[in-house]
Amino acid sequence: MSRSLFFRVAALAIIAAGAFTFTGCLGTNSFFANRAFPPSTVLQRVLVAIQNPSIVQTGALQIVDARYDIRNSENGSVPLFFIGGYSGSLPSYIQNYPEESAGYVYGSGDGSFTAINYGKENVSGHISGLPSRSSSIFITQDGKYTFAAAQNAQYLTVVDEVAPAVVNLNLPNVYKVAVNPSGSVALAFVQNSNYAYRVIHLQQPDGTVMAPPTYPTESSWPKAVSPVDCQPVNLPLYCVVPVLDQNSNPIAFDRPYNTIFSSDGTTGWLLNCGPECGGQQSSVSFLSIGALDVYNFPGSTYPAPSLQPSPTAPTELRRVPVPGGATMALYGPAPTYVAGTPSPTGKPILYISGQQVQSDGLLEGFLSVLDLTTNQVTAKYPISDGTHTKMLFGDDNTLWIGSQVCQSGYRTANNLVNGCLTFFNLSNNAVLVEPWYGDLTGLCAIIEWHKMYTAYGGQLHIYATTNTGITTFQSGPYTAGSELSNIDVTVHGTAYDVAYMDAPSNAAD
Repeated sequence: MSRSLFFRVAALAIIAAGAFTFTGCLGTNSFFANRAFPPSTVLQRVLVAIQNPSIVQTGALQIVDARYDIRNSENGSVPLFFIGGYSGSLPSYIQNYPEESAGYVYGSGDGSFTAINYGKENVSGHISGLPSRSSSIFITQDGKYTFAAAQNAQYLTVVDEVAPAVVNLNLPNVYKVAVNPSGSVALAFVQNSNYAYRVIHLQQPDGTVMAPPTYPTESSWPKAVSPVDCQPVNLPLYCVVPVLDQNSNPIAFDRPYNTIFSSDGTTGWLLNCGPECGGQQSSVSFLSIGALDVYNFPGSTYPAPSLQPSPTAPTELRRVPVPGGATMALYGPAPTYVAGTPSPTGKPILYISGQQVQSDGLLEGFLSVLDLTTNQVTAKYPISDGTHTKMLFGDDNTLWIGSQVCQSGYRTANNLVNGCLTFFNLSNNAVLVEPWYGDLTGLCAIIEWHKMYTAYGGQLHIYATTNTGITTFQSGPYTAGSELSNIDVTVHGTAYDVAYMDAPSNAAD
């Protein structure tokens, strides 16, 4: 018996014994955080969204073992594990809720949004009423509210499972949504516009329905601001309106691109993309979340005098320039976000990735560090070029940043390593740009197992967050930021997104 096979058989025996213990001692088939013991018996699972896995399928959801970095069972008897009943086309995005043992997978080929039961490893339902294609989508952690931007159809969709109702709000060229986990704040962004929009729920928690807002004199509003829309026409339940300042005027941001919320949803930072998106100055806007609450509309006209925030608490509390660009950000390090070491100063920090235009006209990627106590950018570091859409903390005080279309920027023109994945060591501020495989479209941290799984260039690639302590069937040695062998987790088709199904919390993935 080979050494590798010996360890696999031994590990299987341990897992089997553990499964018996879970059932015998607890009286239920469960493990960590009282989660259901999965049919696959794999306890550290990564869900992979695969496009075109065969000539007869356009989408599949495969499970791989992130502890041992294998796609089969540990004794080799089961070659592959899949989510049962999935039939979506071109799955491109996984919204992961490990605390609820659930996930939602968006299929860009058919516009499907499928609910996945992690405990049973099968499809548990579908979100109906969505447009045929969504350019951006989000579902709240309780699964009751879905917000989707349909750029081609030019409306913002709200699927309300409580009412129940499906509402399509007219918002020309809407292309992104940003929602906090509970759904108490929902924002939408229009491409090539400086204005952000918020969703108002006219049906209040006590059951009363407020009168819809009326649009003020159009001559007093900037021409670039779209009119308010409320739907359904006969009995409106939802409205979409511009985000206002303390004087009840639409706030002119600078190509608003994204909003980052704290894990509890009480703090929000709006990222102004600036020059990278055709604007003037990239920056971070600090938002008053209370003023943006979906139920915060007590008046019958818009803006209503009773709704005007006081001058000391406007919707946009302040704006901090970020010369290095701003398309993605992450708050931390903090225990609620990462298993790692807090910053030595103990100051809250916002890590921001983006690009700035260099003297040669090319865009160069940067990671900026914003000290939230002084509202100043204290440092910036060159990272991968491209549009940064992924950012995640890993074990061992590490930060990982992913981008797309990275091969057409400053690094390529100057013969530098031009990959779409950056490893950043928070302990010593060391930057490592990984080699290029293509676009980085998926990223998930295997917390407490010292690995980072990626969907990179259409295939799974695994990276180490430390030099020691990695559990795998692979042979070492390993160094922080180095790539592990992916030979036993490669998938058929294009791997487009990944999610750690057994993450310790929703904020960890």
